[in-house]
Amino acid sequence: MSAMISDRDIIRVHLSLELPQAIAELMDRGTPLLDDEYYALEVGLSEMTPEKCLLSLACTARYVALEKSFDEAMKVSLSLQADSAFDDYAPRYLAGLKHSMKATCSGYPIYMQEDLESFADLFSLVADLSGASGSLRDIALILSDQAAAHAEAIGLEEDLFDYDQNMLDLEPGHDAPPPPLVAGGNVILFPRSFRK
Repeated sequence: MSAMISDRDIIRVHLSLELPQAIAELMDRGTPLLDDEYYALEVGLSEMTPEKCLLSLACTARYVALEKSFDEAMKVSLSLQADSAFDDYAPRYLAGLKHSMKATCSGYPIYMQEDLESFADLFSLVADLSGASGSLRDIALILSDQAAAHAEAIGLEEDLFDYDQNMLDLEPGHDAPPPPLVAGGNVILFPRSFRK
């Protein structure tokens, strides 16, 4: 979907997202999550846009891939899925941070749905690994559930062609598009250009 992004851009994504940083701290602790931590993580993920959720999952997958007790196949799978998500969604997300978000391809949600489902499957496998700590097991279960919930919420019944404009409308400081021109009779209207 897009060109590979740099490590510097991945760091920018990581630093802009609070949730993956909190997850890293919980993972380092190793003990199972407290009830309020469990709830906060669920709510934080559920309130994200699909793209932001995907990038948070990618950041976390990178952390998990560093676990020494996991086999190489799991580490590679997590790393590949994370790299794919960064390449596909980070450029648009970073552009949004600069308020210069550009429209992407039609049908974008289809890709997001597939990637969310892939993350859901991967984190479900992580939760079942014997080498997973109590905190990682809890985190992986939450990530798997929330990724699956986001994938289901996207749904193919949505108008995929309107996704980019809907996301633009949600961006702070983005002006709504002007209303369409209406004319009667045999008048032909040409597009107007609007300057900010």
